[in-house]
Amino acid sequence: MGIAFIFPGQGSQKVGMASVFTNAFKTGHETLQEIEDAVSIKISDVIENGPIEELTKTQNAQLAIFAVSMICFRVLEREFGLDASNSCNYLAGHSLGEYSALCASGCIDLQSCAKLVRFRGELMANAFPDTSDCAMAAVIGLKIEDMEDIVEQYSTGERICVIANDNSSSQVVLSGHKDKVLEAGDKLKQERGAFKVIQLNTSGPFHSPLMTKAMIELDDYISSNITFNKLKVPVIMNIVGKQITDSSEIHALLLNQITGRVQWRKTMDIILNDKNVDKIVEVAPGKVLSSMAKRDYPERDFVNLESISQIEAFMKG
Repeated sequence: MGIAFIFPGQGSQKVGMASVFTNAFKTGHETLQEIEDAVSIKISDVIENGPIEELTKTQNAQLAIFAVSMICFRVLEREFGLDASNSCNYLAGHSLGEYSALCASGCIDLQSCAKLVRFRGELMANAFPDTSDCAMAAVIGLKIEDMEDIVEQYSTGERICVIANDNSSSQVVLSGHKDKVLEAGDKLKQERGAFKVIQLNTSGPFHSPLMTKAMIELDDYISSNITFNKLKVPVIMNIVGKQITDSSEIHALLLNQITGRVQWRKTMDIILNDKNVDKIVEVAPGKVLSSMAKRDYPERDFVNLESISQIEAFMKG
C-alpha cells in the first residue's frame, strides 16, 4: 500500500484538538511536553482551553497546529508501528504544514522544528504592523489560468495584490494591501465570473512580497540554529510544487515560501496522479486539505486522522 501524508496549515485549528491523542496515549502527552519544553511556552493551555480568538493568533495557531500534527504522527509511529520510511511515498504540507512534513521526514528534529515554527509565527504576526491595511481573500470558482492576467495588473507598484495560494482547480487565494485585494476580487467577479471572493481571517499579507522583512529574519535564524538532516521520505515543497530529496535545497525553499506562492494544486496533482499511491492521509487537525482535493479527485481514497477509531481503521488497512 502506497501512502502520502499531508499536513494542514493555519486555519485548521480548533479548541481541544489535542486531547484525543494526549489523553489516550503516553506518546501524545510526551510529545506535547517535549514541544513545550523546547519553546518554553505552555501552548497546551491555549489548545485545550482557548478561547478561539487566542488560538487563532498567528504565533499561537502555527505552533498549536504543528504540535497536534506531530503528536498524531508520533502516535502512528510509536503506538501503532508505522514505519514511514518503508510505507510512505510522499510527505507534503500546506504552508505551515510543510514544517510538519519536514519534521516527519526526519529532516529537522522535533525540538528544533518547534522553535523554528514558533519563531516563524512570531515573524509573520509582526511583519506587517498595520493589519487593517492588508488582506487575504479566497477566490472561488476560477482556475488560476483564468485570473492570473488580471491579478498581474495589481502586482507592481507601491500597493499590490498577488496570488498567494494556488489551492485547487476552483480555489485561489489573493494577498496584499487590502484595497488592491478587494479591487482585484471585484474585477474577477465582474469580468471572469468568480463565484465568491471571501476575505480570510488572517493577521498579515502572507505569501506576498510584503513579508520580505520576515523572510530576512527567518534566514538569519535558520542559518544560526537549524541543521537539515537527510530526508527519510521525499517531501513535496510548496514553492516549487515538486518533490525534494536533497536537504541542501530546503533552507532556500523555506525562505521563498514566506514571500512566494504555495503551489498546492501542483503538489496534490503529483500525489494523486501517482498510481502507486493508494491512500492520501491528512494528519490531524482538520480535513481542509482532503476536502479541497476531493473536489478535483472524487475517485481517490482520502483518510482523515482526527480520532482513535480513524487511526485504528487506517492502520488495519
